Amino acid sequence: MTIHPHRREGPSGALELRLALLITFSFFVVELVAGIISGSLALLADAGHMLTDVSALSLSLFAAWIATKPATSANTYGYYRTEILAALVNGVALWLLVAWIYVRALHRLQDPPAIQTTPMLAAAVLGLCANLASSRVLARAPSLSLNIQGARLNVLADALGSCGVIAAGVLIRWKDWRLADPLASLFIGFLIALSSWGFVKQSVGVLLEASPAHLDTGQIVEAMRRVAGVRDVHDLHVWTITTGLEAMSGHILVDDLADGPAILDALNRALSDQFGITHTTFQAELYRQKA
Repeated sequence: MTIHPHRREGPSGALELRLALLITFSFFVVELVAGIISGSLALLADAGHMLTDVSALSLSLFAAWIATKPATSANTYGYYRTEILAALVNGVALWLLVAWIYVRALHRLQDPPAIQTTPMLAAAVLGLCANLASSRVLARAPSLSLNIQGARLNVLADALGSCGVIAAGVLIRWKDWRLADPLASLFIGFLIALSSWGFVKQSVGVLLEASPAHLDTGQIVEAMRRVAGVRDVHDLHVWTITTGLEAMSGHILVDDLADGPAILDALNRALSDQFGITHTTFQAELYRQKA
C-alpha cells in the first residue's frame, strides 16, 4: 500500500523570500560600491557574502516555485529535490567565497593598504540593518524548508560579518591599525565556512538518501512491531524526499495475508501519528515459523 506525497499548493514563504531578496540585493550594491571606494577588503568580503545571500534567496525562490509542479511519468516524485540541489549549490558557493577571501586577506596581512573609513563604516552599518531586516522577514515565513533555513542562516552570519567590518573600521579610524581590515576579512570567512558546513552536510545527506537525523529507525521498527498482526519487520529504508517530507519502505511479516490491508492501514496511522511519516510503501509477506 502506498500513500503518495501531496502536491504543494504554492511557493510557501515566497513573499518573504522576495522581500528579503530585494533588501539584500539593494545593500549588496551599496557595500560593493563602498568597498571599492574605501579599499576595504573586509567590506568587499561582506559584500561578497551578501551576493551569496542574493544567490541563496533567488535559488530558494526558484526552488519553492518549481516544487509546486506536478509529478510526471519521467519524474515520479515531481521536482521536490530541486530544493535540495539549490541548497547544495548555495553551500558550495559559500566555500568558494571563503577561499577567495582568505587568499586576499593573507596577502594584505603582509602589506595592509590605507582605508577610507567613512564609506566603510557607513556601508557596514547600513548592511547590518539590512541583514537584520531580512532575517526578521524570513522568520515570518510559514515554511521552515531547508532553503529558507539556509537563507536566514546566511543573512544572520552576514550580520555578524557586518559587526566585524564595523569593529575594523573603528580600529582603523581611531587607532590607525590597518591590520584590522584583513583580520576582519578572515573572521568573516570563518563565519561563512562555519555557517555553511551544516547546511552542505544536510543537503548531501538528503541527496545520498541517508536516514533523517531526527528519526530513530530502531524506534520506528519497535513501533511497527507493536501494531497488531505484525510479526516482524525487515529491509526497512527511511529517507528524505525534501524538507519535511520523509518516505519509507520495508517488508512486514504477517500470519495471514488476508489481513494485510487492515494491518497496513494500522501501520500507516501509527507512523503518521508518531513520526510524521506519510509516504510509505510496504510489502506484506507470510510469516513462517522456523522448524
